[in-house]
Amino acid sequence: MDGRVKVVGQVECVDGASLTYAEFVDRFMAPNRPVVLTGLTASWRACEDWTLPGPGDRRRPDLSFFARNFPSPLVQVADCSSREFTDQKRLEMSMQEFIDHWVGDAHGGSSAGDRESSLLYLKDWHFVKEYPDYVAYTTPTFFVDDWLNMYLDSHPIHRDSDIANHKNEINCSDYRFVYMGEKGTWTPLHADVFRSYSWSANICGRKQWLFLPPSQSHRVFDRYMRSSVYNLNDDVSEKLFPEFNKTEWLECIQEQNEIIFVPSGWYHQVHNLEDTISINHNWFNAYNLHWVTTKLQKNILKTFEIYVMILKGFANGTWRLIQG
Repeated sequence: MDGRVKVVGQVECVDGASLTYAEFVDRFMAPNRPVVLTGLTASWRACEDWTLPGPGDRRRPDLSFFARNFPSPLVQVADCSSREFTDQKRLEMSMQEFIDHWVGDAHGGSSAGDRESSLLYLKDWHFVKEYPDYVAYTTPTFFVDDWLNMYLDSHPIHRDSDIANHKNEINCSDYRFVYMGEKGTWTPLHADVFRSYSWSANICGRKQWLFLPPSQSHRVFDRYMRSSVYNLNDDVSEKLFPEFNKTEWLECIQEQNEIIFVPSGWYHQVHNLEDTISINHNWFNAYNLHWVTTKLQKNILKTFEIYVMILKGFANGTWRLIQG
């Protein structure tokens, strides 16, 4: 970031190996506060298989391992230079195509300007669903009370092989993802889907996070609460977003082998400061269920309002035709 936002504090960092579940609930989950947890990934297979030694004790992505062992037919990739509605433009390509692009960037396959404008970020890869026999990691105890993914895993479509073989992407999806991106890739400002919790573990690389408390979330929206700020690095229009200059942010530099807990309703923007691989889950439970139900109720109401507007439009058009 270049000073366009006011950072007033840092996200707390805690040794997760010495933290009890009850302490996590009391200090972070129940009060809905972000935290960085260390000491929880030492036994993960992904930390060894997916990385190579780098400078010092740093690790770097082993891209050839992915090409050899996880030849997904198609992966979803975000073009970090191209906006589409409220998110980055999404592309589909094979894992090999994605890796070839990444390696080409690293070896100067295009000019510096071209590489910057074509940074691709693999997102929302349903790794657990695609490779269930490869146990890359174990969900930390703090996050196992996961009503969202437990429900999706138990959905009837997963027990009916004839239906499941059709690969229905909507019904067969989960909210457990792998992200892979080279230095400079990023994710625009957002709050997580359904206002769920999320956790994100860096297998290698470093990320910068900027967090805005829910009490200030209205300040990243326009006066009509219809559109929000897309990129904190842009010059944010005071005319369009008159409250934005009042926002106060928490910052976090997440290192490799650290896990960050993202509470409900916290808007955040994330930048990869190094080539990075991360594992990410969205989930909810009793502690944030009210956030989820409120969000879904608002979405239903908004859908109903749009539906009524469409019906009124049809009715007015039909009446004009009758009068005509």
